[in-house]
Amino acid sequence: MMLIGPLGVFAQTDNDAVESDAAADEASRPVPTLEAIEIETERAEKTTQRTLDGELLRRATSSAGDPFRAMTRLPSVGSVNDFFGVLSVRGGAPGDNLYYFDRLPLGYPYHLLGIVSTVSSEVIGKIDVHPGGFGAQFGADSQAVIDIHSRPQNMKTLGRFDGMLKPSFIYTEVFLNGSFSLRDVPPNDVLADSPDNKSVEKPASTDQEYLESKALAAGQGYWYAFGRRSSLEPFFELASRLVDLEELVRQVPSFWSYQLKGVYKLNSANGIVLNAVTAYDSSELQLGSKEVHDSDLRGPLSSENPFDVQGIHLYSQLLPRFRSILSLTRSFTENELAFGEGYYYRTAASVYALRNDFTWTTPSEDTDVEFGYLLSSTPSTVISHGTRRPEEGDPDYEYRVRYNSEKVNVTETQNLHRLEGYLQARQNLFSSNVLGTVGMRASYFNLTDNLALQPRGQLRFSLPWEAFLYLSYGRYAQNPRLDQFVLGVTPNSSLEQSLATHYVLELSQKLPFGANVNIAGYYKTLDDLITYNKSDRQYQNIQEGFVRGFEVSFGYTIPDTFNGWLAYAYTVSKRRDLFERFHRFYTYNSPHVLTVAASYSAPQPVLRSIPLIDTLDISAKWQYQSGVLYAPLVDRERYTVPRTKAQIWQPIYGEWKRHSPYHRLDLSLRFKLLGDLELRGWELGGALEIWNVYNRNNILEVRYSENFTKEEPVSQLPIIPFVALTLEF
Repeated sequence: MMLIGPLGVFAQTDNDAVESDAAADEASRPVPTLEAIEIETERAEKTTQRTLDGELLRRATSSAGDPFRAMTRLPSVGSVNDFFGVLSVRGGAPGDNLYYFDRLPLGYPYHLLGIVSTVSSEVIGKIDVHPGGFGAQFGADSQAVIDIHSRPQNMKTLGRFDGMLKPSFIYTEVFLNGSFSLRDVPPNDVLADSPDNKSVEKPASTDQEYLESKALAAGQGYWYAFGRRSSLEPFFELASRLVDLEELVRQVPSFWSYQLKGVYKLNSANGIVLNAVTAYDSSELQLGSKEVHDSDLRGPLSSENPFDVQGIHLYSQLLPRFRSILSLTRSFTENELAFGEGYYYRTAASVYALRNDFTWTTPSEDTDVEFGYLLSSTPSTVISHGTRRPEEGDPDYEYRVRYNSEKVNVTETQNLHRLEGYLQARQNLFSSNVLGTVGMRASYFNLTDNLALQPRGQLRFSLPWEAFLYLSYGRYAQNPRLDQFVLGVTPNSSLEQSLATHYVLELSQKLPFGANVNIAGYYKTLDDLITYNKSDRQYQNIQEGFVRGFEVSFGYTIPDTFNGWLAYAYTVSKRRDLFERFHRFYTYNSPHVLTVAASYSAPQPVLRSIPLIDTLDISAKWQYQSGVLYAPLVDRERYTVPRTKAQIWQPIYGEWKRHSPYHRLDLSLRFKLLGDLELRGWELGGALEIWNVYNRNNILEVRYSENFTKEEPVSQLPIIPFVALTLEF
């Protein structure tokens, strides 16, 4: 970091008396002095996180403007399929991921498991993805962390008000934002992120950076509000012509969400942030013989999934190099499922959490010390009438829990408590060529009555030619869910935490001309995984597994013009169930994933030759991955149902195999228009995306006919156009 002070140059000519007198008068006035300007240079990352720019993600192909969907460009991150956008990170389950949005824990990141994210794409400044081997600052039942930061709003004009309207045939959203001042601000105060004064070379990307910068003076702040509501009827009418949905969809799924945020700088050392996110999903289907084989499971299936979270966060610079972030949050999440002949399942939890994180840096900046704690109280309820969650690895999902041919009815309410703390230190070693990180996280969960110690560590070696080598190790504990304790013939109070150990080796290299390459290899061991034991009719720690793989990514960027991306990942994720002799492939494992993406933003000389076009972005993405995993039918056998004495067919499955590979090409075109609207302070933009351009028949899953006589593959999305308009004011 360096400081650049004011610089003045004065010149006077003897031939012009008027100018001389003017100069003399000017010299008699007080000379204004400019405030010192801080310029921050880019540093090497201290950790192996992947940071994705929000603006680049919004323009990415196949995202429909939703940055969450664009995260799959990373070799370590993949979506389950075209319909369900939930993410699998390095061969893990979607439930292994922890999502934060400006320090708020998100109940679920997607509406309807993947239609669109529950937060506004317009406010996302960056997404930090921690795919594994991360430090002690994160915990709370996760093996991967997706930390989302909203971008600070533009403060160039106090009291201004802006907005955006974005209609599409899937949903409509509205975004509003503004700035304010609760104190009298001197007119000479400069707002640092205004276009006329670039005081910070690298713009602030987090609330902490923004509150500590000069972009906000004491007494200033900003706010935004966002709302979204679905309009899926036209989409389902179109889809019904391509896929048989009339018998399946009883009521068109619907969703809505909103979020609010306010940022206010109390004084030079303290700032406060208030934020909230709320989302709601509902749907109703009609399950027939194609969807379920058991007659008492057929019929209407309805689900409701609301969540809301609110938080207040105090950012404080206690000393010049000692910072604190204190967060008090409250969140509520509910999952409700009702189907068939009286089957019902509901879980609900309210989490009240106090989280405090501290950072201290030595004056020489050679050492960082981080420590903090998390306290939470969670009143939770489980109501189950003959149902439990589907089990991974079961080719014909069994929802029911029965004992002596009677449904098991469970209603359980408990208050869950969690206490976590961590301490972590980073130290430059050997003349700053090696950065060492060592940390420990401890967590106590009252249901297991166990204190889990989770050591974390990393070494970063600085190599020639702007290359860095990372060696990472981490131990991660995941607690059982309340429903796993209470569902079954008898509750299982002996459940323990599941444990995962990560080993990661990673090389990051910057290349000339804006290129970079990243290579990583990883190995994870998984112990005491929890699954349902059908013999004992209860959940137990009876599964183990491992994940191994490597990933390579190459990026090339021409600023403001071109971004290219090539990534390949090879992953083997396997599980071994109770009494099994060999490991089997994990359901979410896709061994081979190859992604090629490119985007082009037309420069001004090109735009001048195109009438009425202000900006123009063209992008493409092609992805290839291994086919869906399924259990092939080998034979079938007769079975007599004890309750009804009816004769039914039961399947005999063979070894798991994969269907044909998945691949598709997506294209997008985004633009903003010039014209009378711009003169009135309005801006009109549009986006056209075409998914699956060459109409590849990718397989979603393999189902089985009613009497298990044949396999019936189900297709994913055909060629789909997506059109959206954007009106900014």
